[in-house]
Amino acid sequence: MSMTGPERKAFLQFTTGCSSLPPGGLANLHPRLTVVRKVDAGDGSYPSVNTCVHYLKLPDYQTEEIMKERLLTAT
Repeated sequence: MSMTGPERKAFLQFTTGCSSLPPGGLANLHPRLTVVRKVDAGDGSYPSVNTCVHYLKLPDYQTEEIMKERLLTAT
C-alpha cells in the first residue's frame, strides 16, 4: 500500500510481465496473482517470479522495510 504509482507499475510489470491491469483491476487479472514463501531464502535474497502464471515467490523477510527494499530493487 505504501508504494508510489511508478513503483506499483514497476511491481506489476515485474510480477505479470504487463505494465497495466486489465479493465476492472486486480479482480480481473487471470490467472490470479499468487504470493508464496520462497523456501531456503533469507533477508539477503531477492524475490522471484513466474510471469506466465503470475506467481511471486517472497523470502521470509524479518521486516516490511527489508521486503520493500528488495522488491523495489528487483523491479
